[in-house]
Amino acid sequence: LWAHNKLKVAPAIQPRALSITQGRAVGLAHYLLGGIATTWSFFLARIIAVS
Repeated sequence: LWAHNKLKVAPAIQPRALSITQGRAVGLAHYLLGGIATTWSFFLARIIAVS
């Protein structure tokens, strides 16, 4: 981080901490999207293997 600031390559938008509610929302979205992606990949693999 120090080198980024010294070399002026730090992004203009600095990361910020999430509130508890925002963190939970991000966690829930991540969990749901991961579950959907995992389920679809499983079904696609079965369809490809069976056919």
